[in-house]
Amino acid sequence: MSSGHRSPRSPAARLRRRRLTRTVIGATVGLALVVGIGYAGTHLVSGSADPLEDSTSSPAPLLPGAPAVVVPVPEAPASAPGVGYDVSYPQCGRSLPRPAAFGIVGVNGGAPLTSNKCFGAQFDWARGLSARAVYINTSFSGVGDPVAYVEKLVNDAIEREHAAGVSGVSMWWLDVEVGNTWNGTQQENATVLAAMAAKLQDVGVHVGIYSSPQMWTEIAGDWQPGLPVWNATGPGTRAKAIKSCGESFAGSTSAIVQWVQKKGSRLLDHNEICPAWKNRAADVLEVS
Repeated sequence: MSSGHRSPRSPAARLRRRRLTRTVIGATVGLALVVGIGYAGTHLVSGSADPLEDSTSSPAPLLPGAPAVVVPVPEAPASAPGVGYDVSYPQCGRSLPRPAAFGIVGVNGGAPLTSNKCFGAQFDWARGLSARAVYINTSFSGVGDPVAYVEKLVNDAIEREHAAGVSGVSMWWLDVEVGNTWNGTQQENATVLAAMAAKLQDVGVHVGIYSSPQMWTEIAGDWQPGLPVWNATGPGTRAKAIKSCGESFAGSTSAIVQWVQKKGSRLLDHNEICPAWKNRAADVLEVS
């Protein structure tokens, strides 16, 4: 028989309903936890827990408006086999090594806006070798406009070159070392170096970078101009230095390696062109 009212449930029926409800809720919560953990795990593995982080990017290696540096076209094949030397104010008044495959002479006295007082005489030594180049010191105090600062540095170096009776050297190296002052950000420091390279290229010379992978990264960060690089390997031997020919920085493989070793009774900077560059001496030196 039927009626217009629902019959009350028995206690047993109500208990079964509560158990069923708890089971359904528990399964739903468990599934949500599994899905949530899986989602978080996927994002942790991919390196981003926040979708917004995927849209961020690292700062550009150079400041906006930095001058463009040109990767040079390879010169005609040339070689300068054997060991060369770089000299500057520490060798002032001393006899310079012979024989030598090539010579690289410092314009400055260890820092920008200073003079190597023996630059002229030392370049006469390099001029008598089969190949040669010059190098200038670089730095940035962290104060002022990096590009405007470069105008002063490069113009000063050229004036000191001419004052010593030297002109027209076709290969200039930028000496980039932590021993000089670098108080700018890596972006500012790299912009200084870019502006120096571009300014020198504008006056018609080839430009290379003297540094090491570690020093370059510390000073200039990720900037990779693709210019030839001269790798400073520190105290050691030729065999050890040549192994560093496989190292790259600033967007280029090592073209020249330098090591510091005694020659006779005194320490000298020894240098050699790396095997991969042995027929590209004209890309890294002024060759007679």
